[in-house]
Amino acid sequence: MLAKELDALERSLTNPERPILAIVGGAKVSSKLEMLQTLATKVDQLIVGGGIANTFLLAAGYGVGKSLCELDLVDTAKQLMGATNIPLPSDVIVASRISENAEAKTKAVSEVSSDEMILDIGPESTANLSALVANMKTIIWNGPVGVFEFDQFARGTAGISHAIAANRGFSIAGGGETIAAIDKFGVTKDISYISTGGGAFLEYVQGIELPAVQILNARGE
Repeated sequence: MLAKELDALERSLTNPERPILAIVGGAKVSSKLEMLQTLATKVDQLIVGGGIANTFLLAAGYGVGKSLCELDLVDTAKQLMGATNIPLPSDVIVASRISENAEAKTKAVSEVSSDEMILDIGPESTANLSALVANMKTIIWNGPVGVFEFDQFARGTAGISHAIAANRGFSIAGGGETIAAIDKFGVTKDISYISTGGGAFLEYVQGIELPAVQILNARGE
């Protein structure tokens, strides 16, 4: 890790300007559980997206059809919602399958059918969350809020990425899917710092102490 990367991570977590927002997307709560638990104690707002959000929707009492979710982590999601403010989507984009030509429909989050999958946040939710992003001084972004690889499920992640780009505070983004989204939506130059540290980014956010030698070496680079 370069000294610049460590400085950016420290700025976003150790002594950040508030209010601070974290956006955590991706497929599974289990893969980012430690990160979510750590962030819940540090941030003022926590946005969850992608498959992760479905488990939180279940915890809030909504049906998610045949969407990816983790029933065994519903109680954990409830605990996290009690620890910090986690705004959930009011509308979602659904389809019966994940594919390039799948028909996408916008629905209220309370109206998802048993044979549908939630594959993105809806336009109302995108607008609401983008407005939330606009008021933040520090933003940590790791993971998309929808299946952005397909255009009909990309508008949520596109909207959030443009909102982060327009924010004049400090923003740090990391993770392979996040970097791919940043590239796709053309906001690279507007993110304060893009972490290429891979696992080190996640470990730092999770509060796992990085080896002192690695830090000292980075300081000397």
